[in-house]
This record gives sequence, C-alpha cells and structure tokens, in this order.
Amino acid sequence: MHQPNRSITGIAEVALRVHNLELMRRFYEQVLGLEVLREIKESHGTIVFYAVGAGNDHLALFEEKWEAWFTRDKSPKIDPKLTTLSHFAIRIALDDFESEKQRIEQLGIEIVHSNESSWLHCRMFYFFDPEGNLIEFNSHDESIR
Repeated sequence: MHQPNRSITGIAEVALRVHNLELMRRFYEQVLGLEVLREIKESHGTIVFYAVGAGNDHLALFEEKWEAWFTRDKSPKIDPKLTTLSHFAIRIALDDFESEKQRIEQLGIEIVHSNESSWLHCRMFYFFDPEGNLIEFNSHDESIR
C-alpha cells in the first residue's frame, strides 16, 4: 500500500487565469470579501494575491495575458468547459453557513447545488464566479453522519 507524504501540510495557493481581471477582482473582493495581499503589475499583465482565512492560504488571479514559464495555454479566451479545474472549496464557519448562503443568493448569485457529506462531515453549497469557475463554500459539521 502507498504511504502518504507526511511532509505535505495543506494547499498553500490556488491560482486562476482570468479573462476579465477587473470583473473578477470585484467578485472576489466585494462578493467574497477577500483581502488583497499583494498586486504585481507589469507590462505583460497583472497578478492579484488574496488571503483566504487566517492562515497562509492564498487565492491568486493571474490575468490571462500574463505569460511566464508556468503558462500552458496561450489561447486568447479561456473556455471554462476546457479547463481541468472542477471546483475549489473555501472553508467557512458552521455558524455562518446559512447566512452566507442567503447573502450569496440575495446578491443574485444562483446556488447551483447544496448538500451534506457524511464521510467528510460537512455541509456545502456551490456557485459560479463571473468566469464560470465553480466555488464550494464548505462547513465542517460533526453532527452529519
């Protein structure tokens, strides 16, 4: 049996390539309320880094025209149907689960799915950002069996 790598302690960053940086910034800053940690502006594009939670976890928005050694697809428009990203999850406090769900809906954002997981012991709901990335808000709940 394969032994897990005990050196890995978590996911430090998720980086999204975005088509419309200003639209996506408004969403992640005003709708989700993420705090900007750093912004890098260069002639070939902009990257914005956000704090996610109280630790050192980050979400980054890379303007799609930014090209570097890690850039795989140079297509002029990102098609969400062709991405390998299924979704990403953001942990929220259980006490805030229902109020966050209502807040997202009141902003006119459709909750596309909501469920509970007995094996993860959590509640979750899903919605899309303006460019079609699926976001999960997830709350740990030991009462779910």
